[in-house]
Amino acid sequence: MKIKNFAAAAALALCMVGSAIAGPIYTYVGQWQVDQGPDWGTDPLAYTGQQAAALLFGGSAGDYAISTRDGNPLDIDFMAWYSIIGVSGGTAFAQDYMAPNTVRYNDVWNGESLSNSASAYVRDNATGAAYINYAFRVTQLEVPEPGALALFGAGLLGLLAARRRRFADAGSGGR
Repeated sequence: MKIKNFAAAAALALCMVGSAIAGPIYTYVGQWQVDQGPDWGTDPLAYTGQQAAALLFGGSAGDYAISTRDGNPLDIDFMAWYSIIGVSGGTAFAQDYMAPNTVRYNDVWNGESLSNSASAYVRDNATGAAYINYAFRVTQLEVPEPGALALFGAGLLGLLAARRRRFADAGSGGR
C-alpha cells in the first residue's frame, strides 16, 4: 500500500513540475532621457534602447527590456524613445530598432525621413522629460529539463519493477 501512495505522490509531483510556467523576471534598474547622450555633432555611435541600457547600467543588450511608460514591470511595452537625425521630436520604436546600415548616429541621412539613423542615447531632437526610457534587467527562471524528468521517471519505473520482482520471488518460494 505504501508503494502505491509513493507512486501517486511521485506522479503528482511530476505533473506539477511539468506544468510550471517559466517566465522572465523583470527588475527595474534605472532610466535615462534620450538627450543625456553625447551631442550628435561628435559623431557618436547609434544605440538601440537595449544597447543604451547596457552602456549605462552594465551587462549586454540582451540582459534588458525597455519601456517608454514607467518603472513598473507590469507596464513594460518593449519600446524605446529614439532621436532620429533630421526628424524633429522623438519617435518610439521597438527596443532593438536600428536603421539599416547604421553604426554611427549620422550614417544614414535621407532628408526628413523615419529611415534615417536613430539612437536611444544622443543629444539631438528628442529633448526633455517626455523622452525617458526605463530599463529592466531580465532574469530567466531555471526550468527542469525534459531529460531530468525522463531520468526521474525511469528510476521510478526501475524501483517499481524491482519491488514487483521481489514480491514475485517471495510468492514462488524464492526460485
